[in-house]
Amino acid sequence: MKSANIFLHELILFSLTQLLGIFVAYRYWFYLMPEGLATEVDFKFSYADIFIILIFLLVFILISVKKGRAAGVFFKIFFWLVIFSGSQAVFYSFVPSFWASVFALVLVFLMSKVRQVWLQNLGVVLGIAGIGAIVGLSLEPMTAVFILVGSSVYDIFTVYLTGHMVKMAQTMIQAGAIFGLVIPSDFSGFKEKMSGVQPGERFMILGSGDVALPLILTASLAVFSLWQALAVAGFSMLGLLITHILFVKQKERKPMAALPPIAAMSIIGYLITSFLW
Repeated sequence: MKSANIFLHELILFSLTQLLGIFVAYRYWFYLMPEGLATEVDFKFSYADIFIILIFLLVFILISVKKGRAAGVFFKIFFWLVIFSGSQAVFYSFVPSFWASVFALVLVFLMSKVRQVWLQNLGVVLGIAGIGAIVGLSLEPMTAVFILVGSSVYDIFTVYLTGHMVKMAQTMIQAGAIFGLVIPSDFSGFKEKMSGVQPGERFMILGSGDVALPLILTASLAVFSLWQALAVAGFSMLGLLITHILFVKQKERKPMAALPPIAAMSIIGYLITSFLW
């Protein structure tokens, strides 16, 4: 029963993020950009942008394998920036930019003070939905597919071969900056304090990349076909189910690369629906 409960909670949070991200991407592209946003924001990455991102990722990886106060501070700052930036994009879909910034600041403040699982998940859902939508709008669908493939290979390599991803997750948990959805086995677990969260029987953590990367693909599709984006999101949820089954069927519970099944089903969904839409 606990396994079914975990998957239900996991599916609700995952699907909520996907649907919200698709909505944000659709609204930005068809309603907000013609009103002036397109003249203010360039959604295409330049080579300089890519270079800066790669440098940042390199620093992120180097720090993540280190334990200590510096790594903890870095992760917390990065975590709050992600939540603020992503949630601001989501709020801007509903309210003017000034109030979107205010609401995003209030959310970050509350998350720093009320350290509970439900608020952690709310912030992560909003953060991933906003950032996934904006990044998806900057990419062609095939580019998003290549990112999914490359990220899946990286996920397998760093979980099963180097163990780097596992070490990074442990460092984040110790720092109190969990980059992912915290899935409790029981509904009451949403009220638990984040200080008591440890992966095991009562909690499972679904990394932000496992949710954000398939969203980047569906957000990129929302520009061309909302129905195709929703259909591919449905396929990604099937991938989530496969990931969950593989996880619970382990003889010994160990961290696993969750992205490959989700990415594979997302890509299959994209290929199938490309013939239909």
